[in-house]
Amino acid sequence: MGSKQGWSGARLGRGRRGPEWVLILSLVGLSTACSAPTGPSDDPGSGYTETGDLDEISRRGTLRILMPPRELDGIPRRGYSIDREREMAGRLARELGLDPEVVTVGDRARMLQDLLDGRGDLVVARLTATGDRRQRLEFSIPLDYVREVLVCRADDLSIQDLAGLTGKRLAVRASSSYYRTLLDVREQVPGIEIVTVDETLDTEEILNRVAQGEYDATVADNDIFHKVHAYVENLRAPLTLTDARPVAWAMRPDNPRLKQVVDQFLNKQALTRGLEIAQVGDLDEIQRRGVLRVLTVNGAASYFLHRGEEMGFEFELVDRFADEIGCRVQIVIPPRADLLIPWLLGGKGDLVAASMTVTDDRREQVAFTRPYNWVSEIVVSRADDPVGTPEDLAGREIAVRRSSSYHQTLSALRPALGFKIVDAQESLATENLIAMVASDEYDLTVSDSNILDIELTYRDDIRGAFALGEPEAIAWMVRPGDRDLVAAADAFLEREYRGTFYNVIKQRYFENSRRLASMVSERPSRGGAISPYDDLFRKYGDLVEIDWRLLAAQAYEESGFDPEAHSWAGARGVMQVLPRTALDLGIQGDLHDPEVGIQAGALYLRWLYDLFEPSLPRGERLRLALASYNAGRGHIQDGRRVARTTGLDPDRWFGNVEQALPLLSRELYASRARFGYCRCRQPVAYVRRINRRYDAYIQAVE
Repeated sequence: MGSKQGWSGARLGRGRRGPEWVLILSLVGLSTACSAPTGPSDDPGSGYTETGDLDEISRRGTLRILMPPRELDGIPRRGYSIDREREMAGRLARELGLDPEVVTVGDRARMLQDLLDGRGDLVVARLTATGDRRQRLEFSIPLDYVREVLVCRADDLSIQDLAGLTGKRLAVRASSSYYRTLLDVREQVPGIEIVTVDETLDTEEILNRVAQGEYDATVADNDIFHKVHAYVENLRAPLTLTDARPVAWAMRPDNPRLKQVVDQFLNKQALTRGLEIAQVGDLDEIQRRGVLRVLTVNGAASYFLHRGEEMGFEFELVDRFADEIGCRVQIVIPPRADLLIPWLLGGKGDLVAASMTVTDDRREQVAFTRPYNWVSEIVVSRADDPVGTPEDLAGREIAVRRSSSYHQTLSALRPALGFKIVDAQESLATENLIAMVASDEYDLTVSDSNILDIELTYRDDIRGAFALGEPEAIAWMVRPGDRDLVAAADAFLEREYRGTFYNVIKQRYFENSRRLASMVSERPSRGGAISPYDDLFRKYGDLVEIDWRLLAAQAYEESGFDPEAHSWAGARGVMQVLPRTALDLGIQGDLHDPEVGIQAGALYLRWLYDLFEPSLPRGERLRLALASYNAGRGHIQDGRRVARTTGLDPDRWFGNVEQALPLLSRELYASRARFGYCRCRQPVAYVRRINRRYDAYIQAVE
């Protein structure tokens, strides 16, 4: 930004608003500006306060569900996701004949008070039902039972018992049950220091900061610890601090009818407790559970997170299948691709949907569904590499995973062509290997054509040299004895293959170029207009206290000021907001309407801004918020953690976080990232272009 560090302080306006403002963003509708009315209105989604029981809720027609933001969830490596409870709460509402209305609250200290004040009817946030909370709230029957454990770095061996906590700094949120636990511990060990962190930091983020040495230790539920430990190895839990405690949903104590129906629902559904335990069973057992456990990999072709949304060709296809058989999808991601079949056979999943090629070796272990795609195995080289025929492989090195179908193909060709096979790490996805070829870490690799098609929409430093043979079939895998599941999947795939839904998602992921256009802005004349919507940018820039010219620069980057724009991911309008994000903000209008779209984009950007620590400089918070708008806050937080571990400043964007983000495309970093794999070159370019265009708008329109 040159000498203007700021779109920071002055251009944010008249001071920072607190967490209450974030809640209002969740409730505000087009007609409500920035205040929530205190009584019922004609619009039940307008955010009014009401504390009535089920009869009042039924009259209103909506069940208001208080939850943490979707953006704060991560890759479900052990199958658990806050989305699981979100979906269950939505199902509860629909069974009661109500519309589910999710009210997201970034500040967890506010969530319970908002319930008591009547801004919501039900808290779905995996709360521990402690004695203190039971004095204020009513809890459902338990969803689970957890123990609170003390967590420190794995290399800190000084903590073996409570005495080892003397002189240690332990971080917790003051509103959490962990804080009360630590107060009890401090009575036994007066020498500990309890550090209360910002209420917007969730337990997983605090655990990451412990792993990176910012704090000595913290307290967490044992299930959260195990989830984080799956991707953050430098942690251990040496002490168990409490007995088993129930985890439940929360309601107001004077709502007995609501509690009754919630308990009946949870008794029937049981929230699929115990799904992490190995289970086998055919279609009837899966339907009884109501959950299809899908084993997959974290990658562009199968499953990934984009702005907090679960996406991927395999995910969308299998999610539609699950819906057809009356189940929901539970994603399970093993730490390595070679574990997909062992985990399937061991009962840790019901079906593998990971773009798996049908091979004879695999047929000896599993049953395949009918094919739903055909791909060629393509030799991938750097863009300037002249390799073009099989004979050009003589003396070259080709890196692939030993468990992949590519390894079998290459092994058959190697004697005649004289190349060397390099066994890549099993944890490296094909996308990782392609990136390593581009950076000259490997000479060549092999990729299925569909995966390569995705990569070529993002990068121009690699090329497909030639195919190694005829196209091969791609199919799902199930256990050999699950004949009814295979039959149901075959019927589904036969009906959907090359149908409308199939063609739409195939085009979305494999054929549409998602490379951001260069979109060089035409500089407006000094004192002239920037866009046809300057008045709307001014209006909502004032509302969220962000310079309207920054909103305009972002809108140009998103859509070129085109209100009819529609992205591959489903984002719409001038500011390219996802419909689900708009609903989370309380906006139900047509996002193609310029005013609706600009309002949604402005509110979303400000909401993201408020999720970052208030101690950060305002300019840095805005840059981090813009990057989050593009890639999702989770990936940006992962990038900040990578910056911290690589000696960069996690609180500064230019030259620091922007340098760390692309590392998330490498397996070493992606496997330890809470939100998993991310190219993340896009948000880097996104922020730079908006920054440059904003400078031009500042000079042109004073």
